[in-house]
Amino acid sequence: MQETPHGDVLELPWQTELCCASPPAQHHHWGEGVDEGSAGSRRAPSDPGHPPQCLFRNSTSTLIPPQETNPSGATCWDILCRVDETWENVICDLKHRATSSDTSTPGLVTICLQRLVSQPDREVNTTHGTDSMDCVGKDSITCSIVILAVSSIVVVTANVSNTTAGPLIVLIVPPRLGKPSPPVNLTHTQTADGELVLSWSKPLPHASPVPLSYEVRYITSHNTSNPNWKHVEVTGDQWVSLTGLRSGLHYIVQIHSHHPALPHLWSDWSQPHHIYLEDVTYLPERVAASLGDSVTVHCVFNDRRVNASTAVWFLNLDRLPQSQYTAVNDRVSKITVQPSEQKLYDILRCCQPSGEKYSCNYRYATIYIKDPVIDISCVTNGDLDSMTCRWNNIQTKINFLSRVADLSCDVMEEAEAEEEVGGAVGVVREAVCVSSRSREVKSCTLQPIRVTSCYKLWMEAKTDNGTRSHPVYITPMDHVKPHPPSGLEAVSMPSGVLRLAWVPPELPLYDMQYQVRYALSTGRAHPFWQVLASQAESWAEVPDPDVCRVYNVQVRCMHINRSGTWSDWSHTLYTTPHNSRAPDQGPDFWRVFQEDPASNQTNVTLLFKHFPIVEPTYCVEGLVVQHQASGGIVTEERIGLVSSYRFEWREEVHSVTVKAQNSQGYSTRNINMTLERHPKLGVFGSCHGRQLKC
Repeated sequence: MQETPHGDVLELPWQTELCCASPPAQHHHWGEGVDEGSAGSRRAPSDPGHPPQCLFRNSTSTLIPPQETNPSGATCWDILCRVDETWENVICDLKHRATSSDTSTPGLVTICLQRLVSQPDREVNTTHGTDSMDCVGKDSITCSIVILAVSSIVVVTANVSNTTAGPLIVLIVPPRLGKPSPPVNLTHTQTADGELVLSWSKPLPHASPVPLSYEVRYITSHNTSNPNWKHVEVTGDQWVSLTGLRSGLHYIVQIHSHHPALPHLWSDWSQPHHIYLEDVTYLPERVAASLGDSVTVHCVFNDRRVNASTAVWFLNLDRLPQSQYTAVNDRVSKITVQPSEQKLYDILRCCQPSGEKYSCNYRYATIYIKDPVIDISCVTNGDLDSMTCRWNNIQTKINFLSRVADLSCDVMEEAEAEEEVGGAVGVVREAVCVSSRSREVKSCTLQPIRVTSCYKLWMEAKTDNGTRSHPVYITPMDHVKPHPPSGLEAVSMPSGVLRLAWVPPELPLYDMQYQVRYALSTGRAHPFWQVLASQAESWAEVPDPDVCRVYNVQVRCMHINRSGTWSDWSHTLYTTPHNSRAPDQGPDFWRVFQEDPASNQTNVTLLFKHFPIVEPTYCVEGLVVQHQASGGIVTEERIGLVSSYRFEWREEVHSVTVKAQNSQGYSTRNINMTLERHPKLGVFGSCHGRQLKC
């Protein structure tokens, strides 16, 4: 507000009331506490010896509805001064306000408009020339004065006949108002109560301090060919709450505005703003939090057929207990959770029951976790040309990053701590990342690598908020998984010891330790392995083995200082029994007969006695049964090392011989059993060669 010789300066448009007291003998209290002009000064009650006085009451440069009551015993006029639409004249309208308590007859009213010419950078005064316009009337007056290009001040005075001169008001003409530009920056948000709020910015430049009036219109996009716009009027504010919008529909929203002094001169409509309400909205949709923080998320159901009281919340596909969430109202459910460990982000969903399952919208809320600690483990391959890093995580929207420096990891960590001063350490490298068969594991491979350099490894979420995990520092040479040993050999020694030997891998070039495991070869998918203690030599002895049994043998290796990882187990070696000669004799056995009269045959079962190992110079690897019928035809059947054998006997005479065999040949001392049928004695068997329990 500017001070002038005439009083305070107010801006147009200007609205007030002119109130004049009745004769003081009738009303002598009305002037108490009534403002005069805009300075807020007060007048004493009217002096009976002076004419009544006129005052401007509640003058303001803001357009407001006039008050309904007049001061007791006063006659009042409403005054509105404004600039016309051409911005060439200041017009003041004065109109008498008649009330039921006002019994006086208004006198002649004179309103004077005086134009003061002002120069830039000087105080407002009358030394540069004035022009004035006096207008007289009784019930209503319209008075105007032309605005000159260099003029920006108008002085307004008003008085009524038989009263003292009225107060003086100085009005400044603001820069010319014209058709405003359309509002800009239209945006919409939803509140935690589910309210949809549209907001905007007034166009620039906007010279007038008086708030603009706005009109909002909106329509669904499929009705644009036959528009039926819905309109909402907004006065003063730059936001409005839109109600009744339905989910699943696209809305087009526009706004235009006008100055209160130019109510018919609207701006053009703003650029279209598009609103699409999903069935579900999350507030906030994305948020960053530290471990241990409590995070509150609201779920707004824009589909009004759904009630928030039946909502069910899920965190990373796991249903959360109902005690963690509550319904704010019919449309909004609220939950409070804490971020998970070992993750870069959490996914929150609110769903609705659907039979025995749940119906979930595709949208979700994301909680990004600040500086999480994720267990990253890396393995360098046996060729020392690549390093594969893995972590337990089902999340896919992440980037795996690395930085390498030719430093030890201790030195690199110290340098990273001083990064803000000295700049970044090392060069950022990209890794090739692939999904593994397990959904819970991701792996990324760095290739080629510098095996003695230090690698800083971390993960970042694929967002703009820069969420990243706590870094891990690794030297590839300390995490080598060698190739398994090759050339594994096994020799059964005459002393009864199984001696093993192998060839170490070519890389890496450091001392290794080895581990041997062995198991009886039983044909099972998972043998019962026995593991020998780790050792530095590239050979080993298996004590007290059964030299006549076959064993599965494997060997693996790792760095002798136990850094890195064990190699895979080598290819399986199947041992062979130690045989310096063929077996001496065949097995002893018993015979069991079972007659079958219906088929006129006899079923014969041979039960073999276990072979005692007298000396470890040979082993029996299997049995051979030789059959000779009465016609002289001889057949043989290899039956392995079994405890029994069964065959059918039909001929009158049948001869059976059982031999032991190994890789060196067959036994020469064997038992021969002859089966004969006698009409009186029935079945009869005789044995030859060695004493037989038959």
